[in-house]
Amino acid sequence: MFQWRPSSLSRICKPALSALLGTSALLFVLPAFANRHSNGRSPRHNQPTQPRVPQQGASVELGKATPDNPAVAEALRGCSPGSTVTVATYNVENFWDDVEANSGSTNYDEYKKGGSNWYTDQMYIQKARNLADAIRMAGAPDVIAMQEIESGNNTSRSLEILKPYVESMGYKYFALGQQNAQNPVSVTSAVISKFPISSNMNLDFNMSEGQVSTNGPQEEPTVASSSSARDPQVVMIDVAGTPLRLYTAHFKSRRGDFALGDAMRTAAADLIRKDIEKQKASKPSLDILVMGDFNSDETERPLQEGLLSSDDKNTIKRDATDPRMYNFWFELPSAERCSYMHSGALQCLDHMLSSASLFDGKGLDLVEGSFQVVGHNGGDAANRLVKSDGRTPFRWGMQRSNQGSRFTGSGYSDHLPLVATFKLTSRCKASN
Repeated sequence: MFQWRPSSLSRICKPALSALLGTSALLFVLPAFANRHSNGRSPRHNQPTQPRVPQQGASVELGKATPDNPAVAEALRGCSPGSTVTVATYNVENFWDDVEANSGSTNYDEYKKGGSNWYTDQMYIQKARNLADAIRMAGAPDVIAMQEIESGNNTSRSLEILKPYVESMGYKYFALGQQNAQNPVSVTSAVISKFPISSNMNLDFNMSEGQVSTNGPQEEPTVASSSSARDPQVVMIDVAGTPLRLYTAHFKSRRGDFALGDAMRTAAADLIRKDIEKQKASKPSLDILVMGDFNSDETERPLQEGLLSSDDKNTIKRDATDPRMYNFWFELPSAERCSYMHSGALQCLDHMLSSASLFDGKGLDLVEGSFQVVGHNGGDAANRLVKSDGRTPFRWGMQRSNQGSRFTGSGYSDHLPLVATFKLTSRCKASN
């Protein structure tokens, strides 16, 4: 029904490498680097409580044991230096490349030739700089899954543009999420990492709106016609000898009919869950993370039924065979669960979830208490990534007029990054 399709980790220097690897090579890693605006999204039906606005204070290095984070300090008791790994997910809000003729601008007027000052003022450079700045404010996590990177028929240069601004932070491996060649999506996902990426593939979600009922997908969906039917990206990362399987996805937007969109988002979640089941059947202890912009909150069907999202951490910790995924939002009080705002309504569309194996005392384990929304805990990020109300993201600026669009070069994204810390159990005492 669904099939894996291999994809390259990058298009950069492919002709030179193909002579060495041969045309049958499935992937390669380069040592140096291997939404439409959300104005149309419908607000959630049940709005969450306004979050507590944290006190502004000194910056805290993410994932480190500090007096301000006693839970992290306790979780890392008995661990040696270098035992932590930080992972983030971040919808970066429409990062296009510098090629006017790219096919990724089909549904985005502001990226068409003459549609804005994106190319004439080289706004793609400013966007890359701002993104790198946001990454610094997030503590330069070791692995970052990003959404809303231009697809451009799998030839986007966005990662090439970003590379010079992040390589000094230690990022060496870059993987652009590939999309079904017959599916005209405009944006895709990407992963950048300080650890080697050993494989980069996609789950083929070739499904159109007309092939999904509100009860779920039909038996044999064919090629998608919806620009939101994006293929989830799957990468394998070698974290100091521990394999980590990371899924990053950007589900169908909330524009249009909610029930139909909910069915498509649930179908995409089902696709990820079925692949996880397949992987766990052969490798029960494999560490698995699922993250991205799911355009659904933690109470909705794509999370609850599709990904088996759960707040039952204690039961999942006790049973390594539990098929449910622990949703990191439940590490925070309900009033603090938001990373996005639309029409004044706080929303919880971005998620990080883990399998039971990230609590088993082997490989990587979640450092409990480390999950956070960057910008909600004071410091530079709170002053710059978030507006003065303490919760609304300072989004990438664009002004529309009858003459077209104009980017201002200020701001970052309409989403805030989510970050969590994990410990390498081999570098911690067994009793911990």
